[in-house]
Amino acid sequence: MAHDAGGKWIGYGLGDVGSEVARVQHRLLYAYPKNSFAVQMGVLETGVFDDATRRSVQQLAIHINSDPALLRKMTGGDKPLRTDGIADLALRTAIRAYIPPVLGPKYRIQGVWHDTRAYLMPPDAPSFNRDTAAGAREGQRLTQTIDGDIIGIGYSMGAKTLRDYEMTLTAEQRARYLMSINFGDPSMRPDGSLLGNDPGEGISRQPHPDFVADRYWSYSIDGDWYPRARGLLFFFYEVISRAELTLDFASWLLTKMPTVAMQELTGLVGSSDDTGVAGILSGLVGFVTAGPVNFVPANPLGNLVNPLQLLALLPSLINLMVDAVKFVGTQAHGMYADLNHAFWDGMTAVDHAVKTIRETCPNGATLLLFPGSWAMWNQGFQFDVALRLQ
Repeated sequence: MAHDAGGKWIGYGLGDVGSEVARVQHRLLYAYPKNSFAVQMGVLETGVFDDATRRSVQQLAIHINSDPALLRKMTGGDKPLRTDGIADLALRTAIRAYIPPVLGPKYRIQGVWHDTRAYLMPPDAPSFNRDTAAGAREGQRLTQTIDGDIIGIGYSMGAKTLRDYEMTLTAEQRARYLMSINFGDPSMRPDGSLLGNDPGEGISRQPHPDFVADRYWSYSIDGDWYPRARGLLFFFYEVISRAELTLDFASWLLTKMPTVAMQELTGLVGSSDDTGVAGILSGLVGFVTAGPVNFVPANPLGNLVNPLQLLALLPSLINLMVDAVKFVGTQAHGMYADLNHAFWDGMTAVDHAVKTIRETCPNGATLLLFPGSWAMWNQGFQFDVALRLQ
């Protein structure tokens, strides 16, 4: 092997033997035969660095150095290659006899695929609750195939799915579940997260489990009802998260019609709620009643249809439900990467999450990505975070 005056190895030279030498000879013969004169000089792909190989390497280096544009193209800079016939790392890299190994990413991406349609869009979609349960099962299945530490990241529906997934973790899995990162979280804990205690709580009132409290970051923005719900929003969410074209939903809906909360949502009685949802389901009344509506406080609904009758009418309720869902989908819910909403140490939620993950888990982990409604795992803020960590 070739060494400098101080005895430091600098590259392959006369007498060296091995697969690395054979790669150099292969490139001389088949990639650069014209300018290396490899054939004329008698180079053979033997793996033995002989004088023919030395002279061929020398000729090719001289040729590359003679053309500044070619030198920059092959080496990425202006530093000339050695012309003493030694195949050092610079020359081997330039002629692609040496390809640097591709290291695996520190933060590996594992998307969680499942049906995310929900909310009767399209009409035959499963309910929101069924979708999050399915996503949790898929997340658990994937976890059983993952070695090492895990970080869960979810946005919107994905944050609720992440919560459901966390509920499935075994003691062993909890030990390597390092972080729970959430945006617009319907399952925001009432006591907030490591980012602080925001007003309100998650609209689902199904919070992330206690064991994640010391590793739970949940980003919320004022005006986003999903993580900062209050008042009628909790019951309103219960209605839309169950919505699907099934007899079970029709039956459940009818049992809730006499409740004060439902009568406030349908506008049958007055409400002091200040969230704007009072009366939002007023169109529902005409579908669930048989005959005229009786506005007597003791019986404001009159006669209700039966579950089978309501099931037949549910397709006609779709536009009403879609409009209701649009109300919850506030503009603030989509601002977690917006520079005008840089509320976390002067950073957006996405940028702050990236910084927090790097600081908390510097050795890396598998990123388990849970998507929002009507999206794939590689769409949305959870994927933005994963990309910026690569």
